[in-house]
This record gives sequence, structure tokens and C-alpha cells, in this order.
Amino acid sequence: MRSDPPLRSALPRAAVATPEHVMSRYVAPLGFTLAAVWVAVLFVLASGTH
Repeated sequence: MRSDPPLRSALPRAAVATPEHVMSRYVAPLGFTLAAVWVAVLFVLASGTH
């Protein structure tokens, strides 16, 4: 009869929050924010010429 190892030891080291993992949480919101700002800038520039 085989016993399963504890869950903690079964997790790979990469599962721990690394700087890359923490930064990846902010990449998508930052991208959406930059896209929204870019669209707003284009809208202001386009409406300013008419």
C-alpha cells in the first residue's frame, strides 16, 4: 500500500510566488490601461481637429 506524499512536497518550487509570477498579475491590467489611454488620446486628437 502506497501513501501519497504531503501536498506541500508535491508542489514544484516554481509554484511559490516568484517575482515573475507577481509581475505577470499586473501585465494584463497594465496593457488594458495603456490601451484605454491610447484610445482616449486618439479620441481627443480626432475630436479636436473637427
